[in-house]
Amino acid sequence: MMERRGSITSAKLAEDLLHLLEEYYFELAPTTAIYNSVLNAWSQAGKMGNDAKVSLYAAVRASALLDQMLDEERQLSGMLPPPNESSFLMVINAMSHAANSALKAGNISDAKNAAINAEELLQKMELQPLETRQIALSCRGSVVRIWASLSGMSGSHDYAARAHTLLMNMAEEAGHLPIDVIYFNVVLDAWARDLSRKDTGQAMSRLSKPRALLMDLIGGKYNAMPDNSSFNHVIRACYAPWASRQNVEEDEDRRNAWEMAFDVYSRMAERHHGACRPDAHTYTHMFKAIACLWPKNTAKSSDERVALCKNIFQSCCQDGQLSKTSFWVISTLLESSELMDLLSHELRDHNIMIKGGLNPDRLYTQMPAEWSRNGRNVKSLNRHKQ
Repeated sequence: MMERRGSITSAKLAEDLLHLLEEYYFELAPTTAIYNSVLNAWSQAGKMGNDAKVSLYAAVRASALLDQMLDEERQLSGMLPPPNESSFLMVINAMSHAANSALKAGNISDAKNAAINAEELLQKMELQPLETRQIALSCRGSVVRIWASLSGMSGSHDYAARAHTLLMNMAEEAGHLPIDVIYFNVVLDAWARDLSRKDTGQAMSRLSKPRALLMDLIGGKYNAMPDNSSFNHVIRACYAPWASRQNVEEDEDRRNAWEMAFDVYSRMAERHHGACRPDAHTYTHMFKAIACLWPKNTAKSSDERVALCKNIFQSCCQDGQLSKTSFWVISTLLESSELMDLLSHELRDHNIMIKGGLNPDRLYTQMPAEWSRNGRNVKSLNRHKQ
């Protein structure tokens, strides 16, 4: 029976064939490419496996084969070809699959060990006489992503900061080579998740990290261009420490965090590049930022909050980015009378009479279609029931 490609058994067969070549047909001198095909087989086996133990086993086997390739005595004797950047990338990817599987199984310890092992592979790669090419950058980026994936988990310890440090090392090594913005985005996302679990007393000092990274991206410090996700992650990071709504103090920090979020939103709104205009996620995050950060303890602040909601709601509707989620958030932000006043004002030119009470889902269905012409296409923000 033919073994399924990408399975543990097929990876074992591939490695067994390789060792047969080494032992009985050494004159054929297996090349680095042949070894890499076996490393890739182990990596794919770890990716296809639904069991965390299977993914870990595949990563361990791939790492062991790479260690054989790194054996100096065997290299000098001509028994083994030296690894290249692709060799390291295959094994680091295997570690990434192991980390992902461990996280899905709730095993943070094994995921952390996979991240540590992946970083050690980077250190081994740096000792090799290899050029800093795009594949080598992909190796570094994969390790950044592994550490970033751990951020925000229960019992996490500065994984966002570790991913950030590795990203800075990656940017320095890149030189003139372009870096995919996705690596910056996973770090920004990691900071947002990290801040959601940290004491609010540390919020402002930690918020400075993702904000500074975004400002550097905007300023062209790195060979990468920010996209919508870059801005959205930082806005989310600004309100993340207060998202539980149970942290009712630190009004000054809340106000500072709001000013930071609004500054990021304003910079995004001012940009003329289509890829960096506020989208449905942006407006949803801005309404959540108002909910979490805007003080509600005085009549004056309440009036200001309503005015902010009105201005951002207008922009959201003009851009066609209204979604079910953003509408639901704004309906929880405002008192019933405030919400009806806002909608009546915005609907005055549309000849629409609101019916059916204040149920957000029913209200949303009565909004002009043009208000959600773009936002309705984002499935994650338009679930049937909020």
